[in-house]
Order: sequence, then structure tokens, then C-alpha cells
Amino acid sequence: MAAAPLLTLEHATKSYPGRDGAPLEILHETSIAIDHGERIAIVGPSGSGKSTLLSLLGTLDMPSTGTLRYGGEDVAAMGERRRSMLRAARIGFVFQQFHLIATVSALENVTTGLQYTSAPRRSRKDLAAEALTRVGLGERLHHKPPQLSGGEQQRVAIARALAKRPDIIFADEPTGALDTETGHAIIDLLLGASDDGASLVVVTHDPTVAARFPRRLHIRDGIVTELAASAEATMETTEGAQSKETRP
Repeated sequence: MAAAPLLTLEHATKSYPGRDGAPLEILHETSIAIDHGERIAIVGPSGSGKSTLLSLLGTLDMPSTGTLRYGGEDVAAMGERRRSMLRAARIGFVFQQFHLIATVSALENVTTGLQYTSAPRRSRKDLAAEALTRVGLGERLHHKPPQLSGGEQQRVAIARALAKRPDIIFADEPTGALDTETGHAIIDLLLGASDDGASLVVVTHDPTVAARFPRRLHIRDGIVTELAASAEATMETTEGAQSKETRP
């Protein structure tokens, strides 16, 4: 029997008050299922509803109508405290702005991200150091964000998401503030992270980034449609699966 999806939106909409006080629907009725280990890119023009959709999927916001389920459980029924615990323990976020604490080291930034997880306090720095080493910053653990390049700061943000070993990672324009070469290196890291089984959802305006994902969702004027998988993404997925099969 097929495993149940990790996350589902069922007939969901999202509205905000308009200038005249009447509801303004930003996301029209949408149903999406995200499986364990799935890699998805969300594309669309500015103002189309990409970030709104990501906020719903990441449980940062609740739909105005419809249902959001995580592991089959209605997220709205959890209450805000349980939703916060879910985000802290099981969901990783990577944003364009990094959201790092400028006055503490990379190691402390990642360790702080484990504060509300089940990771034992005594092992949190070890987990943080392991995650930073994984993203290529093993020699920069004690550098503060202002001492790091933009690409290195984004790697710290990715390490912070990876350290908790999440079920799913959401990345909102993670390459938007980076040059092309650094941006593609960041996508390499995110795709590599999903090799361990985490689902990955990336919002991007870059078609060359989106082409690397086996599943792509396009949103325009709040309407979500599926796009055909690209040959490049299919090849990467196949090569990744073959790599897993040949690991000792």
C-alpha cells in the first residue's frame, strides 16, 4: 500500500482584507499533495501568490477555507502552540534574507535553531557543527555572519535547517541575493540534503533552477497548475536514485 502524503492542501484558499474591507482572494482553490522525499519548485511572476502558497504549506499561515494536513492530521486543529512545535522540530526554512544573528558565530546560529527540538542540549553543538561541515563551512564555525560572504551566510541558513533533520525543507528564493554560480551551488546543497529523505520545496524566479526539479508548480493570479517535468530534473532524479543504490 502506498504511503500517505507528508503534507496536503485540500481545496484551500487564502484571502486578506482589501482596501474596501471586502475579502481579496490571493490564492484560489488549490489542492496539493507532497510526498515524502519529493522535490518541488514553485514558479510564477512577482505578486502571483508564491510566498502565500509557501506560507500555507509551511504552516506559517492557515488557509481561509479548506484544510491543511501534516502527516494526515488537520493542522488547524493542532492549535498555535503545537503548530509552533511542529515547525521547530520537523520543518526547515531557508529564506533569501538569511535571518542570521549577526553578533554570534555560525555555530551558535545553527545551535540556536535546535532550541525547540527534541535534540538533547548536550549534543546540539555537535549536530550544528556536523551540519555546517556538511555545507562546506567546517573551517568557519566560529566566524560571525558579517565575516562571511553572502553565499556562506546562505550555507549557514541551510545548515540551520538541516541540523534538525526535518521532514521537509521550504526555501523561499534562496538564490535571489546571490550570483549565478553561487546560487547553483546553493541549489546543489539543497538537492543533496533531500537525498537523505527530506522533502524539498523551493520558490524561485530562475527557470534554470526550476528546471532541476522533477515536479514544478506554476502559480499566476493565485491559480496553481502543474508543469511537465524537465529532462534535466528527470536525469538528476534518476542519477540520484542510482547513487543511493550503489552506496555501501
